[in-house]
Amino acid sequence: MRVARSVLLIPLIAAFAVTGCHTRTGSGGGNVEQEEAANERDRLSAENGQLRAENAGLKTDLANARNQLAAKPDSVGTQLNKIINGPEIEGTTSNGRGGLALDEDFAFAKGSADLSPEGKKTIEKIAARLNEGEYKGAKVIVEGHTDDTPVSRASTKEKYTDNWGLSGARAAAVTRALQVAGLDAHRIHGAFRGEYAPRPGANDKAKNRRVEIYLGSGD
Repeated sequence: MRVARSVLLIPLIAAFAVTGCHTRTGSGGGNVEQEEAANERDRLSAENGQLRAENAGLKTDLANARNQLAAKPDSVGTQLNKIINGPEIEGTTSNGRGGLALDEDFAFAKGSADLSPEGKKTIEKIAARLNEGEYKGAKVIVEGHTDDTPVSRASTKEKYTDNWGLSGARAAAVTRALQVAGLDAHRIHGAFRGEYAPRPGANDKAKNRRVEIYLGSGD
């Protein structure tokens, strides 16, 4: 009997050893975890391909939109150039933002916010441009700037205190002159930056003494 029981136990032990050495298997006999990992890789690869295709489509749409805008004769950039810059206006240069910079040394006496006759004529031309075309109702930004030399003359300090005051007074003078020249006051937004917004790469102090005029958006 003992021998017979031993003979019966040997196949059972062998069967247990075989079943205990294997992890879960799938229907095809492969490892389930490996199949799941492979499926996840396939899913991520498909999603990555879809994202790449969408990105390429967006780039194409952006390029087409830019080409269409450039091809339009009345695009925003073209209109700004016509209305504000147009043929050269004496005493002004481009400010690099679609507008112009009025040279303060041309329009004002040193340390003063009183416009010269030449400055007034230039502003009249600017106002005429701003009242033409598609953007005749656009908001107009008038922004005063100075160089970084502190206000030192006693009479100037008494009137304007510092570069903040001088840049603000000059911006206000240009704003008033634009209104007198026919620009609707509701369109004008005055601002001043003193010495704290120099023109990029401008080592010449004279280039930083300016009143910038450009078109804005919104209220």
